[in-house]
Amino acid sequence: MISVAAATGFVEAVEKAGRDPDRILESRGLDRKVFADPHGFIPAQDFADLLEDAARLTGDDCFGLHFGEQFHPKDIGPLAYVILNSPTVAVGIENVARYQRMHNEAARVSFTIGQKWAYLRHQLVNLSVESPRQHNEYSMAVALGTIRLMVGSGWSPVEVQFQHPAPPETSEHERVFSAPVSFDHDANALVLEPEFCERQVPAADARLYRILKENLDQALDELPPDNDLVASVRKLIAHSLGQGAPPLAQVARALAIGPRTLQRRLKECGVDFHALVDDTRHRCSLRYLADPKNTLTEIAYLLGYSEVSAFNRAFRRWVGSTPTEYRRTVTRR
Repeated sequence: MISVAAATGFVEAVEKAGRDPDRILESRGLDRKVFADPHGFIPAQDFADLLEDAARLTGDDCFGLHFGEQFHPKDIGPLAYVILNSPTVAVGIENVARYQRMHNEAARVSFTIGQKWAYLRHQLVNLSVESPRQHNEYSMAVALGTIRLMVGSGWSPVEVQFQHPAPPETSEHERVFSAPVSFDHDANALVLEPEFCERQVPAADARLYRILKENLDQALDELPPDNDLVASVRKLIAHSLGQGAPPLAQVARALAIGPRTLQRRLKECGVDFHALVDDTRHRCSLRYLADPKNTLTEIAYLLGYSEVSAFNRAFRRWVGSTPTEYRRTVTRR
């Protein structure tokens, strides 16, 4: 999951580009009302998909980069305020790595300081998008904006590295970061000078920092176990749906654990296996229906239903309309 706060301004950005954000949201089974609660969460996969969809719909190949450029880091919430009030840049970046899971469970952040360079690395995991370019560029632009809030708007990294392949044109990337940009790396990264990392944050409030950090530490301790297991189970379910809804024992066998162990560990994460199968079918159905080339018969088969009528009943339970009605509504927009 990822905090809804990460999408602050998304609807407005799509509208500013002259396009209808509801067309994108409804194709993913979302409503703009979801974004009214900054304390809420949405699946990280949905956020990555929304950015990719927005890039296609608006015709802005750098939508994620531009969205991240205009995003105000303080909209993230308490995590941003802990970072901005950290005593030094290095401590601020270490706090990103420590608390990132509270904001985005799909992100992995690490920070290393070598003799020559320091690296703030960022990776997205357990997403079905093979190369989540828009999310990568959004995240690195937000990281840039956050550090600039800490030390001043004139700062730029030594280099910016991206995990995805290079797009046809990279001049916008160089403009946004005011630094050399390269692609096809093992992770996304801002390359920094080690001495820069020791710079003090001028506007940091030591008393506020201590209070915020104590609150975040308490919230971190209260989080459930890491949900990598849930993502792995969901992925196995999605890959098996063509042969019907997989039984729990089959998924447990693929994970090399016993069925009871899997059931217990999912329960610890607050997840029921059968509900996870149902939710995975729901999410997949929305993606399949968004492609007009997929017939209802094909979609029913891909979701593991033996008859279209069974798919129709399930879809009405999920969305409140038939697949045909839903597709017609989305197509009209």
